[in-house]
Amino acid sequence: MSQIEVKVPDIGDFKDVEIIEVLVKPGDTVRAEQSLITVESDKASMEIPSSAAGVVRALKVKLGDKVNQGSVILTLDSAAAPANPGKRPAATSATPAIPPIIARAADKPAASAAAPAAAASPAPTEAPSSQSQERLEVRVPDIGDFKEVEVIEILVKPGESVHKEQSLITVESDKASMEIPSPGDGVLVEMRTKIGDKVSQGSV
Repeated sequence: MSQIEVKVPDIGDFKDVEIIEVLVKPGDTVRAEQSLITVESDKASMEIPSSAAGVVRALKVKLGDKVNQGSVILTLDSAAAPANPGKRPAATSATPAIPPIIARAADKPAASAAAPAAAASPAPTEAPSSQSQERLEVRVPDIGDFKEVEVIEILVKPGESVHKEQSLITVESDKASMEIPSPGDGVLVEMRTKIGDKVSQGSV
């Protein structure tokens, strides 16, 4: 068996994120893409998956530690393929073949929102392979005369798999409330809105 160092991969703009949960311990057998730790920034939390399969030899981090891209999480005893340090973690590791989505409000009435949402933010029409992950910003599509509508409900959270046309948030104006759908499939990496925010067409 070979020994592999599993490191924090590219996590975008997140730096010095705190470990709030350790999901494995020495002696555990882990699968590739199995979550190892949960980290949290001031914007979102995410799970960091293993880049290889094997048996945990030693943990290099503990609760409360701050980590960055390249920080060593643990070492594995493994005869599997070597780790792929360039792979970006999806906030949920269960569906690595789906591209990460930065969740942002896409404001539009539930009944008719799908078409404008897709037009406002081009999305791949075919499921991408695990070799070609890309990050997609979901923006508020054309919502007619509605401006500065208030977010009253968040329907998804970082780490969840999102399907095309699945509702992401609910917004409300003085005339009506509406649900904003996703223009494509993916794994939600980061929420850019919170309850009480005001959004308009083009808001991420």
